[in-house]
Amino acid sequence: MAGGTLIVDTSFLGDVLCAEPMVRAAAKRWQGQPVDFLASPGGAHILSGHPDLGDILVFDKRGAQRGALGLLRMARELKKRAYVRAICSHRSWRSAALLRLAGIPERVGFDNASASFLFTERVSYQADLHEIERNLQLLGGGSWQRPRMYPDAGERERVAGLLPGRSFVAMAPGSLWETKRWPAQRFSELAAALSAKGVDVVLLGGPEDRPLCREVHQRAKDFGAEESALHDLCGQTNLRESAALLEKALALVSNDSAPMHLGVAAGIPVMAVYCSTVPAFGFAPKGEQDRVFEISELDCRPCGIHGKRRCPEGHFRCGWDIQFEQVLQALQPFLPQTSLPV
Repeated sequence: MAGGTLIVDTSFLGDVLCAEPMVRAAAKRWQGQPVDFLASPGGAHILSGHPDLGDILVFDKRGAQRGALGLLRMARELKKRAYVRAICSHRSWRSAALLRLAGIPERVGFDNASASFLFTERVSYQADLHEIERNLQLLGGGSWQRPRMYPDAGERERVAGLLPGRSFVAMAPGSLWETKRWPAQRFSELAAALSAKGVDVVLLGGPEDRPLCREVHQRAKDFGAEESALHDLCGQTNLRESAALLEKALALVSNDSAPMHLGVAAGIPVMAVYCSTVPAFGFAPKGEQDRVFEISELDCRPCGIHGKRRCPEGHFRCGWDIQFEQVLQALQPFLPQTSLPV
């Protein structure tokens, strides 16, 4: 359908989920007008089934649509759709240039975005706000709200066949950056402690996380966990299936990584372990039942926006100094009442 609003964020999973509340805000503000979303292939996957979205457009900027030619082709596609306005939470020059090339008359983005001069309206980027609240400033403002995903019946049915028969806590030990990973030993210690309480543990992650999840699984057994209490589903579910699975979990223990955002969207308590990055970046879970763990007094934190491959200081205290007992204690209110006390 021609006209309407295009929301643009072709960045990482967490960024797209933090942009999702803008979809609902735009649909409410411009009732009766279509709201579309331009995302990366992964972002389009997690937005599928959204009741307030019309078309979800894919911009494969790292693949088939990479380079100047891909940018021009995407711009032509957007121009055909004759959008009235574009709301761009992605702060890259490519996104700003794309919307200008597409000739969209109203182009709203952040004032600190690359090539922000290509926007017709520049909104102040407020670093002290949560990313969701920052994004809502692009539509005039709004308070934090939980992002949403919409797994379909088939995805829920498939996940139902993978679930353990007992109550479980989900764990996601992986991250693309090593210094964002709570040590595998800590996850294993926590898994063993939960097993001793009669609570199962489900390990989640992508195919690239399989070696790490195998290590957590094995070391948890070394620490005394029952084999029957450990369920390694790493690499067996896609993002939407993982979200459906998380809806059934008592809670999620995760690093500052993609599964953390899935847990927030699933509406369960999220125990977020922040090693080399900091909640002040604006992406930490903010629900009443969510908890964040960090060693705030370390002067070397944060060591980068995304973390590092190795600890620059050589000690990785931001990970090792967070003890599994701290997380176990925070989990206790969400465990079955039959569980033994900490």
